[in-house]
Amino acid sequence: MIHRIVLFGLIFYSLNFFGQKNIQYEKGKLFSENQIGIDKFYFVHQTFADAFYMTNLYKQLTDEEMYSILYNAYYSVTKDQKVLVIIPQDNGPDARLAFQFIGDTEKLGDVLVLATNFNNKSRVFEEKVDSENSVYRWYKIEKGKLVYRQDIYSESAEKENIAKGTYHLIDLYLFDDNFENDNKVKPLIDNLLAADSEDLEKLYGYLYLGEYWLLHNDFKKAEESFLKLKNLVENSKTIPKGYFLIVNMAHTELEMMKRFKN
Repeated sequence: MIHRIVLFGLIFYSLNFFGQKNIQYEKGKLFSENQIGIDKFYFVHQTFADAFYMTNLYKQLTDEEMYSILYNAYYSVTKDQKVLVIIPQDNGPDARLAFQFIGDTEKLGDVLVLATNFNNKSRVFEEKVDSENSVYRWYKIEKGKLVYRQDIYSESAEKENIAKGTYHLIDLYLFDDNFENDNKVKPLIDNLLAADSEDLEKLYGYLYLGEYWLLHNDFKKAEESFLKLKNLVENSKTIPKGYFLIVNMAHTELEMMKRFKN
């Protein structure tokens, strides 16, 4: 997910941060556990990227505000109750993020939908949702995993990612719906980082190593991996500076997971 967003974000990347928004919610009660069986890591990993980075909201919101949005969505969404988040904008319509469960869909089974009114083409929030261009995501719910629909496992997808290179294969195995390849993730990461790889490949090696440790709730090792990622991007002569967006996203995800643990 981060890999795809970064490739898109290189075109529009800039760092302008504000924060302190009057965030509003339309939702039901808060529960002590997620009501649709989603693991915290997979929920955070998928939704923070699409809700905040695909919409540029990360430029407006603090870590605490982003966490508050994900917290309310995670603990309030149910099979019968969606969560609507409304974020006022200085100019134009309010930003709207809707989290909704849809059960037993024909192609994916149970899914979580994240719908926004952010137009991917015009790069602004609009009053009405554009069926063609608004950021809108379907995630399959599979035994605790939240799987982006384009990450559904297939043999053809596996062969395609093998051909693309190691870090593409790691991304597939880490975030697909096939539990049988999960034990291949760490050895692939270790081999990538031990090899005489190009800086860009090592960048993804450190990124996925951090993701691996987040998945296993080892925040110390995750932070160490993301620090190596940051140092690599800052000192590399071959990685475009736009890739610093990855560093920013890794930091955000780490901060979200720390807050969810506490």
